[in-house]
Amino acid sequence: MTSPPVLSARNVSLGFAGTSILAGVDLTLHPQEFVAIVGASGVGKSTLLRALAGLLAPRSGRVEIPAANTPDTRAWSMVFQAPRLFPWRRVRSNVELGLEGLTLTRAERRRRALEPLALVGLDELAERWPRTLSGGQQQRVGIARALAVRPRVLFMDEPFSALDAITRRRLQQELVDLRRRTEAAIVFVTHDIEEAVLLADRVMVLGGQAPDRPAGVVQTFEVPLPLDERRDHPGFAPLVQQVEASIGNH
Repeated sequence: MTSPPVLSARNVSLGFAGTSILAGVDLTLHPQEFVAIVGASGVGKSTLLRALAGLLAPRSGRVEIPAANTPDTRAWSMVFQAPRLFPWRRVRSNVELGLEGLTLTRAERRRRALEPLALVGLDELAERWPRTLSGGQQQRVGIARALAVRPRVLFMDEPFSALDAITRRRLQQELVDLRRRTEAAIVFVTHDIEEAVLLADRVMVLGGQAPDRPAGVVQTFEVPLPLDERRDHPGFAPLVQQVEASIGNH
């Protein structure tokens, strides 16, 4: 039996100051599904992400994320391009930030912060200051903070774009491993087509933008490749090329 969707978007249109940016976007997401959103620069990927998270009201259509299961969790959380850590709070305290306001005692917040830190391999650095961490470690703290609230949906806005190639590849693999240990569905915005195909179950391509026409979903690609061996799978490069061609043609 299929689980009920954790996110449902129907005919969503977005725009600012009389200008239409996106129109006719549909998306249904179930627990543990991973959808990557790609497209040319300026097409509206991050704008769509914010609308799906409820941070931006659509001009028309609707977005629904069912309420959190319990008062000690949240329906969704966000990982940004930059870690956005508070330098005056230690690592554990930064992760606890998202838990403040939930029905948790101080001891429960501490425990709930340490669990995702262990998932991202930073539990031993819980009492460090953010300035003592590498860029990759700081971004892992940001991911741990988002996971601490046990979200139904995890939104990720180009979370690896500011990292060097080696760190980025390492965190991509860590995200593959992390997917199996969380129930959260993931919506992931990226400019990197290989990254999208490497990580996602589906790749949604935005395009079709013209002076008199807003962008929309021009194609959605299913990624049927085994998660653990995608980069070396013979079907990986051809699928990356198909996605690139779809973006180039729109």
